[in-house]
Amino acid sequence: MIKIGLSGGICTGKTFILNIFKELGCYTIRADEIAKSIIFSNKPGIVEKIVKVFGEGVYHKKEGIKKDVFSKILFEDPEKRNFINNLIHPLVAAERNNILTDLEESNVYDFFIYESALLVESGIYKDFDRIIIVYTSEEEQIRRLMSRDGISTEEAKKRIKAQFPLSEKLKVAHYTIDTTGSFESARTKTLETFHLIKKEFNFL
Repeated sequence: MIKIGLSGGICTGKTFILNIFKELGCYTIRADEIAKSIIFSNKPGIVEKIVKVFGEGVYHKKEGIKKDVFSKILFEDPEKRNFINNLIHPLVAAERNNILTDLEESNVYDFFIYESALLVESGIYKDFDRIIIVYTSEEEQIRRLMSRDGISTEEAKKRIKAQFPLSEKLKVAHYTIDTTGSFESARTKTLETFHLIKKEFNFL
């Protein structure tokens, strides 16, 4: 099974591209989905560590970790965000490896596509056979981010600048997909990329 890491900047269209790969028969999963399942699983060890750092206000005895409160603190506080990354990333990696092991034993899928916003800066891109970076122009990122989150131009620029530079992610890419333009255009480029990958690994 070919392991492919997919990443890009905020509002570059990563999820849209990932869904196309899913339609094409690849096994797809998002690091964010795994992380959320761990954080909100309400396992005692995880909950205690989060409450200790985030405060009692982030936890409800019956509901567990309050998603809205947790998310707000996570976005606004870089130190707490780093804490969560350090706490959760090893657990996410372990779960990813468990999934991979099960998939390889089942021998059902030829391609495993793993989407992670932090794929490059975390260094885990080295664990994959190939890397795809999804990108668009900064102007398009700003427009999409403003539309999605209802924020100002300046706030959108601030959020983009706070991220690891897209230019650095592109340096480690084996394949790139430019999502500037229509959905149809992005879909076509994804199909072309998948064709090239299958050709490279003799799956045609």
